[in-house]
Amino acid sequence: MTQIVNLQEPGNLHALSVSAMAAGFAAGRWTPMDVWRSLRAAIGDDAFNAFTVIDDIGALQQAEASTRRWQLGKALGSLDGVPVSIKDLVMQRGLPIARGSRVTPVVQASVDAPVVKHLRASGAVLFAKTTTTEMGGSIHGDSPAHGRTLNPLDASRSVGGSSCGAAAQIAAGWGPLAVGSDAGGSVRIPAAYTRGVAFKPSYAHIPMWPASPFVEFAHLGPMAREVADIQALMTCIGHADARDTASTFARVDTPQPQRPLRVGVCKYLGSRWLQEEIAHAMKELPGQLQGILLNQQKIELVDVDLADVQTGEPMWMVWCSRVLEAGLDWSVEELQRAGLDMKKQFLQGQAQSAHDLARARQQLRLAAGQLSEVFADVDILLTPTTPSTAPLAGDFVVDDFPNAEALRISGNWMTATPFSHPWNLTQQPALSIPWGHDHDGMPFGLQIVGSRYSDSLVLDIGKMLEALRKEHVQ
Repeated sequence: MTQIVNLQEPGNLHALSVSAMAAGFAAGRWTPMDVWRSLRAAIGDDAFNAFTVIDDIGALQQAEASTRRWQLGKALGSLDGVPVSIKDLVMQRGLPIARGSRVTPVVQASVDAPVVKHLRASGAVLFAKTTTTEMGGSIHGDSPAHGRTLNPLDASRSVGGSSCGAAAQIAAGWGPLAVGSDAGGSVRIPAAYTRGVAFKPSYAHIPMWPASPFVEFAHLGPMAREVADIQALMTCIGHADARDTASTFARVDTPQPQRPLRVGVCKYLGSRWLQEEIAHAMKELPGQLQGILLNQQKIELVDVDLADVQTGEPMWMVWCSRVLEAGLDWSVEELQRAGLDMKKQFLQGQAQSAHDLARARQQLRLAAGQLSEVFADVDILLTPTTPSTAPLAGDFVVDDFPNAEALRISGNWMTATPFSHPWNLTQQPALSIPWGHDHDGMPFGLQIVGSRYSDSLVLDIGKMLEALRKEHVQ
């Protein structure tokens, strides 16, 4: 098992939480320059392949400017001087964007995506672009353009994806924050595999531009090591941008019910298979929640069984049709430069009939209705984040999962991760927090799902469950 930095060692300024980092800036105990030097020394040669590019010159300039603001008492907010990375699917002015692919040439981004614009305005130090699987299309942590990203907890196990670099960065302690993206679980799956925290907010809560072929499933999502840091980042980036018209809704917190909070506990979704340790944790969860307050409210527990809600296969068909859409104008030579996953998805999308695709969309529409019906009865739903801990590096499914070999042949990782993509379909907020580990010490996550626009409630509940878990472990 790979040894990572001890995040508690004195002097590891880069591994501090956002609040601790900002408190030190305000008190003059350290500066953004000190944090950047600490972070750059820790990253070194990037042993985990977390980054496609590290912007040494730009980060130094940003840290120097932030240091001056703090010294003059003119800090722009709690993120001023805090290092934040950006996934290599998101445009950041002046840095290359490859999207993990060799299909088309790497280009220098000439403009900032909305999320980057908001972070610049906050004074955050945008220090690197993180690796992604090819065009965000798979979850095993390998990129044709940049190679394999390693799991800092154990290099023999997958780091997950597609936000693989961001997950490795956070697990290694290389700064408190990363911006990933999630169209089917791409921040929550790798967070679960690496003991991280990740949030897929309500659709368009964080503006996305330009839109991808996965537009109605795709969300940007913050990744961190604790929920409070996610909250701090969302305060900065959860604002509208005119370039994403879906983001221009009024941001008003969903009122909490004036009754006990109804919490659904869902052990199964899409199948009845769970790794033994995760099944045990979900069985124990209702007892751990009995009698506690969540968000200062009493709770009522509701057993929810969604094993018969099947979305993996139809979601995969729609996914492959979107990959085909992305590559409609590729030449034969460009398709040949694509990685194996992208080729599989493109060719499956090409082979589908209009009738089959219409049937898949119908099935997803009906499944979305079943999932929405759950939230007529509960305020919060708790599920595992993934059905297993991290599979072997280069893989997306463990051998014991039903029909694992057939899934490997097709590449259908949606069916192999049934707890994550349904909430992209319904566009609801979903948070993953660390919850336990298997006999090999590999972590798994608990997912907290809320109704659309109940983002603040989901994060508040996540923070309380995070504290409960820490108490239980101690």
